[in-house]
Amino acid sequence: MIEYIPIDLKIHKSLLIDLNDEYLSWIANEVKKHYDIDLNSLIGQLIRDYAKNSVEELTSYKPPEGVFYILKIKNKIVGMGAFRKLKFNTGEVKRMYIKPDFRGKGFGKALLEQLLNKGKEFGCSRILLDTGLFMTVAQHVYRSAGFQEREKYPETEVPPGLQPYWIYMETKLIN
Repeated sequence: MIEYIPIDLKIHKSLLIDLNDEYLSWIANEVKKHYDIDLNSLIGQLIRDYAKNSVEELTSYKPPEGVFYILKIKNKIVGMGAFRKLKFNTGEVKRMYIKPDFRGKGFGKALLEQLLNKGKEFGCSRILLDTGLFMTVAQHVYRSAGFQEREKYPETEVPPGLQPYWIYMETKLIN
């Protein structure tokens, strides 16, 4: 059974830093491989430092403004994902990450469904997200949930140097 554990920084801070470091390091490797871009240079700091420095902001959204989950199966950490409200009826899926050993087992789809349900619960009818061009499996999961490509949205946190290599997506929720 999948456990969606809401982040509590008093308990999960080091775990969340580690997960974000793993996720962002994976992105950094892919960006280097596909586009020859050094993510450390682009963000002006080491990935680990960025993960440490951004953890407070990532977890600052509390219900009904947002939620950040650790995904756990049989006492194993499988991944993470967040939802934050941007405007009164618009939200954003953030930091969805499933560890490599657990991919292809439906956990990403289940996590996305959980985040979309939270968005609906928080009063959102429109959900946005961004994803790298190289994240083709994630794009498949998003499209199967009704997401379609759209133009870049103002609230995206994708660094300008990566924006040409990113896809922006949107779906409407039916209440």
